[in-house]
Amino acid sequence: MIVVIDTNVWISAFQFSGAPLKLVDYALDEHQVALCDSIVHEARTVLRERFAWSASRIDEAFSDYFAEVDLVRIRGMVHGICRDPNDDMILECAVAANADVIISGDKDLLALDQYEGIRILTPRAFLDEFSG
Repeated sequence: MIVVIDTNVWISAFQFSGAPLKLVDYALDEHQVALCDSIVHEARTVLRERFAWSASRIDEAFSDYFAEVDLVRIRGMVHGICRDPNDDMILECAVAANADVIISGDKDLLALDQYEGIRILTPRAFLDEFSG
């Protein structure tokens, strides 16, 4: 299964561990994870600006995890789908990756339930359904 993990889940996994880290580890071990440069950029920015991570700490965390993902290219073609326009990049990434599921804790994305046949689940819902 191809999954796209939203920025907020990556940040929670890196910063707080717990269920988000369990989800990330499970997804990378058992499924194909896809990302786009916009997700990577947003995660780097939030970790640096909100959590005061150094560039070397970010690079180390990203090299451990992002080396195992498929990077897809988006062109900013999805607009006006999500209540928060910044979340449209997640939807476009999922379409470009031909994803089955988007994993997110974002209420604006979760309110959609699905987009173009791609289910949108919380980390807990994804683990409950797929990790057995």
